[in-house]
Amino acid sequence: MRNIIFILLFVVAFSYTYAEFEFAGNIKNYKVFDNRIEFELTNSKFNLYVIDNNIIRFRFTNQKDFSLAPSYAITYPLPSKSKFSLNDQEDRLIIKTDELIINISKKPCRISIYDTNNNLLNQDEESFGVAFDNDEVRCFKKLFNDEKFYGLGEKTDGLLRNGKQYKLWNTDFPAYTSRSDELYQSIPFFIGIRNYKAYGIFFDNTYKSYFNFGASNNRFYWFGAEGGEMDYYFIYGPDIKRVISDYTKLTGRIHLPPLWSLGYQQSRYSYYPESLVRTIANTFRERKIPCDVIYFDIHYMDEYRVFTWNKERFPDPEKLLRDLKNLGFKVVTIIDPGVKVDSNYFVAQEGVKNNLFARYPDGTFYQGEVWPSWAYFPDFTKEATRTWWGEKIGGFLNQGVEGIWNDMNEPAVWGQNFPDIVLFDDNGFTASHKKIHNVYGLSMAKATYDGLRKYSNKRHFILTRAGFSGIQRYAAVWTGDNIANDEHLYLACTMSLNMGLSGVPFIGSDVGGFIGEPSDELIIRWYQLGAFTPFFRGHSAIDTRFREPYTFGDFVEPDIKRAIQLRYKLLPFWYNEFYNSTQTGLPIMRAMFVNYQYDENSYYHDAQYQFMIGENLLVAPVLNSYDKFKKLYLPAGRWYDWDENKVIDGGKWIIKEVPINKIPIFLKEGGIIPMQEVLNYVGEKNVDSLQFLIFPSAKSEYTFYEDDGISYDNENGKYSLTKFLIEQNSKSIKLSVEKIKNDYQSSVKKYNLKFVGIDKPRKINLNKKEIKNYSYEANTLMIDLDVSNFITLELIY
Repeated sequence: MRNIIFILLFVVAFSYTYAEFEFAGNIKNYKVFDNRIEFELTNSKFNLYVIDNNIIRFRFTNQKDFSLAPSYAITYPLPSKSKFSLNDQEDRLIIKTDELIINISKKPCRISIYDTNNNLLNQDEESFGVAFDNDEVRCFKKLFNDEKFYGLGEKTDGLLRNGKQYKLWNTDFPAYTSRSDELYQSIPFFIGIRNYKAYGIFFDNTYKSYFNFGASNNRFYWFGAEGGEMDYYFIYGPDIKRVISDYTKLTGRIHLPPLWSLGYQQSRYSYYPESLVRTIANTFRERKIPCDVIYFDIHYMDEYRVFTWNKERFPDPEKLLRDLKNLGFKVVTIIDPGVKVDSNYFVAQEGVKNNLFARYPDGTFYQGEVWPSWAYFPDFTKEATRTWWGEKIGGFLNQGVEGIWNDMNEPAVWGQNFPDIVLFDDNGFTASHKKIHNVYGLSMAKATYDGLRKYSNKRHFILTRAGFSGIQRYAAVWTGDNIANDEHLYLACTMSLNMGLSGVPFIGSDVGGFIGEPSDELIIRWYQLGAFTPFFRGHSAIDTRFREPYTFGDFVEPDIKRAIQLRYKLLPFWYNEFYNSTQTGLPIMRAMFVNYQYDENSYYHDAQYQFMIGENLLVAPVLNSYDKFKKLYLPAGRWYDWDENKVIDGGKWIIKEVPINKIPIFLKEGGIIPMQEVLNYVGEKNVDSLQFLIFPSAKSEYTFYEDDGISYDNENGKYSLTKFLIEQNSKSIKLSVEKIKNDYQSSVKKYNLKFVGIDKPRKINLNKKEIKNYSYEANTLMIDLDVSNFITLELIY
């Protein structure tokens, strides 16, 4: 009897647990529109939108209607008319575009996606599909044994996501480790790769969300959230580059930043008083260590009141900023969202008067404790708040500030948690903190960006700690409060690569580690990595020793200086790659498999500790302070070893000796790298000469971009593009140059061409006339040319 009762209780309990999940149901009917199909299911509503031939949006809700609130991430408009066909069969619907076949079974509604050759790309798990558990939404997908997963932005456990579960909830997590999960950024986008074919899924849901890539099961992977809709975009490649590019087409792409923001930036929590800032600036210049930016952390403010200055520490900030500008320094100030509760404080007064802060449901303004003690929090999801905040940003510009650093914008409060009942405007639709938390930092960045654009045609720099999909539209990102140890040197590489895979190209870490003390070897290796991350800033905590490059002594300073100088030498190359990213959305610092998708070696664990910058430059930084050798992979082809001035055949792993002053760098055959002389700061003088490092191949090309590096005139067409075309055979190497756009007058008058890895030519023709003025040594040819008199150069053998 007892056994029977136990079995009955077990069955009832199991039925109750299972019943908590309600699945999307069967298709009852549907309507076809020019750009979508709207379905009524037994348990939900389902809309399918054809965004493009390779991009399909799937949207489910168990509510009466879909939400009308706009997306925080998507900026790409739904086309008014899409090209697709629908075939209604007895048990299924078949929707076709020029690139995809979407097979939707009717009973129950389950989605399978194929390419036009009927290769299965992605499939709902047959028994589950889309499910609802009260407010929670989930989507279950079939898990294939040979599928790899990448993405989700700021994660600490390497690049591969298989067999793991993740939570996306913006969290202030100082001193995180390689096992930490939720951090400052939430990017609900991932890439699936199977049989070397790639697709992407962007889950457009801002609630606390989860992604399980086969953790503790071998049947399915799933993603879902604690509220909102099951709203996701499927993006087919099959190229990884196309997946990332189309994801950023949906969520927006980086705007070209000011050229100076690609230089070295110096920060500390905190630099004060004014005399210390002047000493640091003067010492950089005296020791000729290039630097463009000095940061002002929270101690420049009057008792942490944002948009104020501490008059004892900084009695005349406008004069200080003018003097720093004359030395070539740009000032970036931290701005936190917490507004001190103070009836005599103008920012608090205005925010209360105009109802610009987040509220409790009873109408009382929420107060959270953070740096200024009790503080209000601007409701950046409200247009009026963003406009007001932009005005405050404009006031700082008038004082001479060149950039804004958004910190503590997860939003962070002491005790970590906003009450979930706090309400926000949500662009007129009203939502609780549950929905807004993950997009608070994104909305603050938008307010900052819009303010800077409104009050100046001059490009300024924005840095943010928190963000969501689309943050690349507004700001650069750094990986938060890291630690000065070898583990975090590895993380500085892999986290930056993963943010690039997730659509955020302007990314880097606190060089040297924010918390703790780096060894001499560690700080050198970190600067060598930092010189090849898109965002390059040294930063340290208040309780650490001062870490400016010149503070480490004669053993360390020359190697740090050398790494920074290499960054400045390569600024034309970096700027060109940033321009390319504005056009394509592709990462600048790329995981190896982005460029070498069909090379199995590029997916190996060790390959995540090296990367490509753009298409042709491979960097294999030393990521352990005591390593004397570096294991690295060179893909098939010929590679130029930058340090040893020799050519190496690829398609193999090699082990390279790496003394403390060396950074393993390789140029792919066909690559062209523009360089300039090293300056102490961007704009120190006009650059009138560029060097192009050229490793010729049978045929390759490179398009070189130029503009003023300062204004937004480039967005009105004021820039130039120069196309370099290389053609090589057994008899000659021919380099042709063509101005394909010439709406910016460059200061460059001379090119120095440096051909590497070649034999000495029998003669050289410039514009079909022989010239004698060149040098050749150790497989390297050097030749200076007048830009205005250069059309073709031919090396004849």
